[in-house]
Amino acid sequence: MPDAIQNVWKRIFSEWFPSTGYEHADAPELEVYYPGDPASADYRSEVWIPVIDKK
Repeated sequence: MPDAIQNVWKRIFSEWFPSTGYEHADAPELEVYYPGDPASADYRSEVWIPVIDKK
């Protein structure tokens, strides 16, 4: 899980933001972790990022 979440953050800033019409808003992000075993292959978590429309 730790490597997975780090890779998600990296991809958000290196791939997702550049390919969209959004930019990071000046507010905190959230990592949401659900109950369960984070080492499990089907474990879910979410990354919430405040964005603003660049358009």
